[in-house]
Amino acid sequence: MKPLFSPVVVATLLACAAACDTPADAPLDARPDAATPDAAADAGRPDAAPDAPPAIDADHDGHPAEADCDDTNPDVWQSLPYSFRDVDGDQHTVPAAGTICSGASLPVGYLAKAGQPDCDDADPAAFTTIAGFIDIDGDGLGDGSLVTFCNAGSLPDGYAPVDNDCAPLDPGRWTDRAYSFRDVDGDGAAVAETGTVCSGAALPLSYLAAAPPNRPLDCNDANPDVAVALTIFPDGDHDGFGTGPGELACTDGVPPAGFVAVGADCDDADGTVWVSLLYTAIDDDRDGFTTPSMGTQCTAGALAPPYYATAVGNDCNDRDAANWVQLAFRAIDNDHDGVTVPASGQLCTPGTLPAPFLASEHGNDCDDTDPSISVLLTYGAIDRDDDGVTVPATGQLCTDGSLPPPYLASGSGNDCNDDDPDLTRFAVGYPDRDHDGVGAPPRQIVCIGAALPGGLVAGGYDEDDGDPAVIETEDFDDLLDLIL
Repeated sequence: MKPLFSPVVVATLLACAAACDTPADAPLDARPDAATPDAAADAGRPDAAPDAPPAIDADHDGHPAEADCDDTNPDVWQSLPYSFRDVDGDQHTVPAAGTICSGASLPVGYLAKAGQPDCDDADPAAFTTIAGFIDIDGDGLGDGSLVTFCNAGSLPDGYAPVDNDCAPLDPGRWTDRAYSFRDVDGDGAAVAETGTVCSGAALPLSYLAAAPPNRPLDCNDANPDVAVALTIFPDGDHDGFGTGPGELACTDGVPPAGFVAVGADCDDADGTVWVSLLYTAIDDDRDGFTTPSMGTQCTAGALAPPYYATAVGNDCNDRDAANWVQLAFRAIDNDHDGVTVPASGQLCTPGTLPAPFLASEHGNDCDDTDPSISVLLTYGAIDRDDDGVTVPATGQLCTDGSLPPPYLASGSGNDCNDDDPDLTRFAVGYPDRDHDGVGAPPRQIVCIGAALPGGLVAGGYDEDDGDPAVIETEDFDDLLDLIL
């Protein structure tokens, strides 16, 4: 069933009711504009205030006419500022500042913020500026002046985004490419040359960015038969090694006949030797041990004896194959008794010291000519008559470790006659002429053995040595009493 009122009528009634401050369904006598007796009476009162005129809202959009920027259009009521326009609706903008009567937000085509810039806001298919150069040969690079287009973002046919086509009419060439080498004669060997050449995707033939691998630079780029520069030397003895200062030749890689690429032949008249080698040692006696010596020898590539590059030992006598090692000695044992005498020096040996030389001392031989004696001993007494009584004497003897007779380390007694074993001591004796056992002066000091010889006695106080009956004097008695 159709509604009794259209939405527009309902909206109008509601707006009017709101404006009149009276509900739409109020009775007529309740509306402010209804004429009643009381109203007429109140109007005649002096203190009655006149009613305010109702606000005007012609488009019934809820905004009074004085605040509505367009009171004839309920969809707009406020002026909003805009800074950009998109007239053709392509989502790209152009700067345009102003205000427009709007609703809650700016209408379509008006924007406060910029979008992507539009080069033509009247054509939705044209919004991006793009520039290019005319490309006659269609190789992707143009030439001439820059041409600008406003469209959807692509250059039209016949235009390229970059210029500098080095050959505008040749689609096979369009860019200058750098090269560093040339191979004009096509022999695979190049010469150094830098520059640029108009090219396509790659450099043209004979132009190279790098030298050919494993090939030397071409010594003659106008002749494909030669390319390798060689320094050659004349080889008189045909041993493969030349001599002289050498000369430069452009070849096919092989020296011409009679020449070689290696010089420095130390003897170009002898085909068995060609290289000079340094030696630092010589072994003249061929014992395998060298002496220092420096020089050069012309060889076949290796030094031959007696010449050596490095020393082998240090031969102390390179004229004697039996001796080559210098050894120091510290002692000598001439009598081979195992006891040495100090001595120092050096000998050229076969690796060990020969007799009688030794590397270290063993004792100190007091007589290195006699193997039976080697120990030096000190004596303090002598007993030549072997009677057990010695005479003082000091000295040293070279021995076998013990003093031989008549030498003794210490004395025993004091022999008065070391040539007679029966005489060992000195004694005082008095002549006893009357043989009474008591002598009388003059006294005598004699060398004796166990007893005084006959005619002498120990006592010498006989008052009368001619009378055996008289044997002492008072003085003697007094002395004897004192002793007792």
